Amino acid sequence: MQLEQKHAYQADLDRVLGAFFDEQHILKKNEQLGARNVRVTEISRDDSSGKLVIEREMTTSIEVPGMLASFHREWNEVRQEEHWFRKSDDEWHCEFRVHIHSVPAKIKGMMKLQGQGDSCVNHVTLDVRCDVPLLGKKIARFLADDSNLKIEREYQTTCQLL
Repeated sequence: MQLEQKHAYQADLDRVLGAFFDEQHILKKNEQLGARNVRVTEISRDDSSGKLVIEREMTTSIEVPGMLASFHREWNEVRQEEHWFRKSDDEWHCEFRVHIHSVPAKIKGMMKLQGQGDSCVNHVTLDVRCDVPLLGKKIARFLADDSNLKIEREYQTTCQLL
C-alpha cells in the first residue's frame, strides 16, 4: 500500500530542514499532535547528511476496524529513523522507516525536500506492507489511512510552528 503527499512550505529550505532537526521543534510538534513519552534518541546533521531517530507513544487517528481490534492498543510505541542526504544546494533526500512495536507491518518511505527561493516543497512517499495471512492487506490499508492523516496533521503543525 503506497501513498504520496506534497507539502509546500512558505519558508526556505534551510529553515524547514533546520526545524526538522531541531529537538525543541520536534518535542513541541509532537506535544501538539498528542504524542507522549517523546524521545529524540539520535540527532546529527552536517553539510551533506543527517540522521534523526525519534521514539514516542501514539494513538490511532481513525477508528480501528473490528477485525483488527485484537491487534489494537490504545497507545503504541513508535520508532522513526530518518537518514537525510544532500543532493544539491536546493535539494535534500530522506529515507525513513517507522516501526510500531507489536504491529506486524513494515513502513518505510522517502522524502524529497526541494528549495524554491523563499519557499520549499517536501514530496513524501510512504509504503506500508503486512504479510500476515488473510489480514495483511486490511492491516496495511488501515496503517496507510492512519499514516496519511498523521502525516497531514504533522505538516499542518510544522507550518504553524515555522
